[in-house]
Amino acid sequence: MTVKRKKVNQMANPLKAQVDINLGGTDYKARLTIDAIMQIEEKLNCGILKLITRIADSDVRMTDLISVLTPALRGGGNDISEKDVKKIVSDSGIINTTKVVAELLAQSLQVEDQEEDAKKKEDLN
Repeated sequence: MTVKRKKVNQMANPLKAQVDINLGGTDYKARLTIDAIMQIEEKLNCGILKLITRIADSDVRMTDLISVLTPALRGGGNDISEKDVKKIVSDSGIINTTKVVAELLAQSLQVEDQEEDAKKKEDLN
């Protein structure tokens, strides 16, 4: 059976910075708010940009993946527990999950940058 997979960088609702992700053959909406990013930084004891760098350098831990995905999936409107996220990661595999988390982080930060750029342009006019 072939599972159709969506790319992670598609925006479910760009006004809310929602991103469609696919893990284990299931599509989810995900969203990282500023509060969620702050919680991730606190839990992992490192800044979000440092986390992205670590992931890019293949220095990723399961704790990192779970700590990002849990608030992101909840922020996307999914009623999901950390235990559920662990099962999703287990089913999806560490390599696929790492790619999805890296793209999710990059896309989430990019949306914030785009919003800031739009606001700066408004202020100039």
